[in-house]
Amino acid sequence: MRVVLLDVNGTLSDTAALAAAFEDAGAPGHLAAPWFAGVLRDGLALTLHGAPARFADVALAGARAAFAGAGLDGDRAEAAAVAVVDALGSLPLHPDVVPGLSGLRQRGLRLVPLSQGAAGTTERLLAAGGAGDLVETALSVADAPGGLWKPAASTYAWALDQVGAAPAEALLVAAHPWDLDGAARAGLSTAWVDRAAGSPYPDVMAEPDLVVPGLDALADLLR
Repeated sequence: MRVVLLDVNGTLSDTAALAAAFEDAGAPGHLAAPWFAGVLRDGLALTLHGAPARFADVALAGARAAFAGAGLDGDRAEAAAVAVVDALGSLPLHPDVVPGLSGLRQRGLRLVPLSQGAAGTTERLLAAGGAGDLVETALSVADAPGGLWKPAASTYAWALDQVGAAPAEALLVAAHPWDLDGAARAGLSTAWVDRAAGSPYPDVMAEPDLVVPGLDALADLLR
């Protein structure tokens, strides 16, 4: 194994902190989780239809609806939606991320973020969390052929082409079973970061090769 592809939202970043962004905008914090799940749902549906949209556009559309449903008027809902989407680039990293990435680099592995979101957002997030120097240039599905979101097989293939690696030389690390399933079907090895601490893995999806509670534990396994 030479290359580790890293999912970003929820795997490296702590999306639970989005609740505070909703509250700051005047809406209940519990709306954050269904909003983010809806962004993924809508983005994957558009990809399935062959009409993918930019992550930020899908996220903004969902946030506008969420804030309007919470009683914010047009201008306030728009400002709140923009603020929440911007917050994705300033979320805290999970505490295990920096030590985990450091450990993986010490093992000679190339670390490449691969996100549904913009590469610039990923780079801003990692730099703010002290991990910017630990990874190579961030990749975004927006730059893949057709802009297809993960888990499109062609997007994993494009990412590997960018780093000059074969599927057998790569490991995808993610907290999302659907992402891992897609990567496994594209020929990559997979590692599930179980952020929910003991939650069951969907038995309809390809079983991950590794299961870890955090990236620091993954570095230990790959010695």
